[in-house]
Amino acid sequence: MVVDTQWSAWNEEIAVQVTEGAALGPAVALVGAVLSETEAACSLQRGNAEIHALNLAQGLPVRVSVRLAGLLRSALWVARMTDGAVSPLAVEESPAGVPPIHPEPTFVDVQIDDATVLAPWGVSFDIADTAKADSADRAAALVAHELECGVLVRVGSVVATAGHCPAGGWQVPVPGDGAVELRTGTAMATVGADLTYGGHDPVSGEWEQVTVMADDSLWAYGAAAASIQRGVGAVAWLEQQELGARLVDRFGRVYTTCGWSHPHAA
Repeated sequence: MVVDTQWSAWNEEIAVQVTEGAALGPAVALVGAVLSETEAACSLQRGNAEIHALNLAQGLPVRVSVRLAGLLRSALWVARMTDGAVSPLAVEESPAGVPPIHPEPTFVDVQIDDATVLAPWGVSFDIADTAKADSADRAAALVAHELECGVLVRVGSVVATAGHCPAGGWQVPVPGDGAVELRTGTAMATVGADLTYGGHDPVSGEWEQVTVMADDSLWAYGAAAASIQRGVGAVAWLEQQELGARLVDRFGRVYTTCGWSHPHAA
């Protein structure tokens, strides 16, 4: 029997499902604690978030918490895996008509040594989206380990699972396409064309919506967000990554990769 609940936090709808009724309350507490810790580390909407000190450093090394260092590493990993299509950096642009003095910095210029971060002058970090995906993975693994049950954690449109699978599998809705069944230990993320990652304007391109399944939420989100950025080349790229994906173009036409099928999509 699966029991569930949902609430709002960090501008997202949070949902938790567990396979043991008695585990629901403790699971909610564990998930809430993970999200609170992450939000305190990197939410740009919080004036006391730790990430503000990092963004104000402008070329100076900053010692950060272990949690923020881990979230930055996750964001940089996504940037590497997507060849920079999903970058955690918002770069300060030169005034119109004024050529830049130095080459524009990228994610490869960021250095993290233990918990000390050194980023180039002129950049700031916006890692909220990858941090939410990272937190979904972290929270699901924590609940499964601490409470010894199956669990599904959804943060917005990002889903992570862990522990043993319920009878009938995890039924996860796909916007505009019913539901798919995820096996335990797999994840799914949906990204729309209103993506504003890293402080950039929403993308106006080929895809209105991309849903990706992967082994973890971080990669599912990263691949979906990169596909929005990649345009028509996204389907071939997703096939190369051997990811199950469903893409909807701006005319409502649906494309899927070989790894996407119903009813057992993963």
